[in-house]
Amino acid sequence: MQASPTSAIKVLVADDSEAERHAARTTLRAAGYSVVEAFDGQHALEVFARERPDLVLLDVVMPRLTGLETCRILKAKTQSSYLPVIMLSTRNSVNSRVEGLRSGADDYLGKPYDGDELVARVEALLRARKVLGDTEGSAAGATATTTAPRTFVGEDSDSTSLHVDDGQRRRMEEEFDRAERYSDPLACLRVAADGGSVQSALRSVIESSIRKIDIVFEAGDEGFMLLLPNTHFPGALSVAERIWKDARSTSVVGNKVMSVSVGVSFYPNRDTHSLQDLVDLVEAALKQAREVGGGKICLYQHQGYLYAPET
Repeated sequence: MQASPTSAIKVLVADDSEAERHAARTTLRAAGYSVVEAFDGQHALEVFARERPDLVLLDVVMPRLTGLETCRILKAKTQSSYLPVIMLSTRNSVNSRVEGLRSGADDYLGKPYDGDELVARVEALLRARKVLGDTEGSAAGATATTTAPRTFVGEDSDSTSLHVDDGQRRRMEEEFDRAERYSDPLACLRVAADGGSVQSALRSVIESSIRKIDIVFEAGDEGFMLLLPNTHFPGALSVAERIWKDARSTSVVGNKVMSVSVGVSFYPNRDTHSLQDLVDLVEAALKQAREVGGGKICLYQHQGYLYAPET
């Protein structure tokens, strides 16, 4: 019998409940994944060191080491690569979700969960891992975190890196406040053409790639700023890639192909505690994408990852 294309993908399920591990194991194996298990946080670290799984599911409440502590340790151990972590918990309050995501987790799923939803979230994070993993060994691969400059411009700021008017600033603040209040994910993108004056064409590309609830406005002469409500890391990655690819298929003056650089930042994130942080990090990501010659996407998820999608 031919092996499933996902059979080589290994998922670590860490939960002190045998019944919960069995449920996750059954669901993931039915989807074709290989599953290894751990009965608490300390055991999860031991199994991770031995098995090197591609993705980790962590129960929040476990003996010896909690899921939050285990997540922080795993993320610290894998700083040079991207390890997707999904937190699982019966505690599905706003505070619990925020705490889980700020510990470094990439997603949070309340118990009891739907098996199809679990598989869908695993698939989405593994797609992101593949994109980032394909580039880690190249010159355009993972790079060290860059301290972002303070770039968000209000009335009292003399910075010239990013200019927004009062109405735009208020709209951004409202969206961030809402995301913070309800623990909803919020993604921020900065898209800029690598050369030439193509604002009109670039806006058309962007507007055809986003939803009605997404927000887009011009960021001076440096392209566009986008806010994507209710958008996790994998969803932001998909939008960034769609814009990047659609731009490359768009001809501009002189029949030249449009090239764009894209920076992406997220909330909640352990480095994102305010709207200022969200904007600082997306500006730093865009700068990083341009410093390597442009035509790249830089994802700020605990550190900066640079890559160019496959065409």
